[in-house]
Amino acid sequence: MAARRHPIVAQSPAPDPPAAGQRWRPDGYFAASLLLVAWAVGVVLAGTWVGDWQLHVATVRTLAQDFVSPPDPMVGVGEGSPYYSPYMLLAAALVRLTGAAPPVVLGIFGVLNTVLLLVALRRFVACFTPSPLAATATLAALLLLWGFRSPGWSGFPDLYSLAHTLPYPSTLGFALMLLLWERLWRLREARTVGGLLVIGGLAAAILLVHPFTAVETAIGAVALAVGGRLPARAWLGLGAAGAAAIGAAALWPYSSLADLFAGASALVGIHRPLRAALLDSGSLMCLYGVVALPALALRVRRDRLDPLALMFVLAAAVVLGALVAGQHHLLRVIPVTMLPLQVAFGVFVGDRLAGPARARLAAAAVAVVLFVGGLAVSTTPLRGAASALPVAWLPPSLAAQVRAAPAGADADRVRGHAPAGATVLTDAQHTDRRLNLLGYYAVNPGWPNPWIGDEAARAADRARLLDAATAPAERGEIARRYDAACVLITRTPAVTGADAVDGYRRIDTWGERGALYCR
Repeated sequence: MAARRHPIVAQSPAPDPPAAGQRWRPDGYFAASLLLVAWAVGVVLAGTWVGDWQLHVATVRTLAQDFVSPPDPMVGVGEGSPYYSPYMLLAAALVRLTGAAPPVVLGIFGVLNTVLLLVALRRFVACFTPSPLAATATLAALLLLWGFRSPGWSGFPDLYSLAHTLPYPSTLGFALMLLLWERLWRLREARTVGGLLVIGGLAAAILLVHPFTAVETAIGAVALAVGGRLPARAWLGLGAAGAAAIGAAALWPYSSLADLFAGASALVGIHRPLRAALLDSGSLMCLYGVVALPALALRVRRDRLDPLALMFVLAAAVVLGALVAGQHHLLRVIPVTMLPLQVAFGVFVGDRLAGPARARLAAAAVAVVLFVGGLAVSTTPLRGAASALPVAWLPPSLAAQVRAAPAGADADRVRGHAPAGATVLTDAQHTDRRLNLLGYYAVNPGWPNPWIGDEAARAADRARLLDAATAPAERGEIARRYDAACVLITRTPAVTGADAVDGYRRIDTWGERGALYCR
């Protein structure tokens, strides 16, 4: 007996199979994908990376130097780190084998991540309609329509965020998430052991590569399993696949799942800007109020267990709970609140563009109004697109935004006075981050790092060293406690005297706030 087709999948007729000998022809999604890959190559060549790029480069470099017992990539102590994921191990192995610099390898991975994301999105949209127009419209919505201002965070697949995060583990994690969802949806038709093994393998990879994406993946998996009306036996298989994924991740030698979950509370503060991004100038979802939510409502009218609607409701509930409880790190699931809207919009537009003339006209008008309106109220997509262009082609005002001077550039002054891999004590977090990019360790981690065990003590020691009342002898004792090769002061006038740090010679000064001391 033929398998019953799910009502959501049956919205659009399946394309006719190609005749024997008929050549494959590229469609609109393929053309859009080529354009995006070319953009990704331009972004990589421009190299305008910011934010966590410095940490990822440091992670690959440190792991490439020691595969057996690598220290923490920020401060150079201990063994292992949650940042040592399979993705980073692969990058480090390529660095070791080829001799290429970590930024080069990560840049190549950024282009490959783009290709995988495009393949995964096409396959996921095909769960709901075979229309290439729908996939193209979904891709456009995913890249461009994020409200008045893009958050600019990793894991948010809009054009502006991707311009800074293409090589990040979060981009790979997002693509793997879509592939897992697509495999899960196909379980309705063929519940095989092989399919469950693929799902379990993808789940383990996502959990290790980007744990925040694992939370998003779980939300979407529940929605798709319920909306797909999987029978009890399939649920048992999914439970076994999930348990196997957790077990496989627990065997990873560089970090512990227990440490990962125990350190989650320390990440609440650094995610507080996501709350402002969500509430500033209205909701991120404001531009979808006219089209995308009605498109989702139409799907619910056809099927009350529509998986996209369930995904939206579950993710929105998590976001609302995170706002109420102040658990800002859970706001990382915002992309899974937006994605169902973007896919529903893409399917709505794409299916009608393939329909009668009146439907095509209406869908085209809706798409044009939404995209023109969205781009009119937000400049971040333009800034994202400009990240792939040579700076000489950009107006000065836009060039200044896209090619801003790197934060913590004073860290470059350490070069020539301390060997690579040395530890440096500074007075600013952004300087610590820059040091990691340059191949040095910092006394104070540039990002929240509860896994080193003494983060608070390190912060207290830095505060004591910067206190104007602290004697030079005590400052020197603090610096030597961490075997610091240099002390770099960038904004603390009280610690710029010739003898401010006992046992360290003042090498350089600049302005009234900067000084470099080395042994």
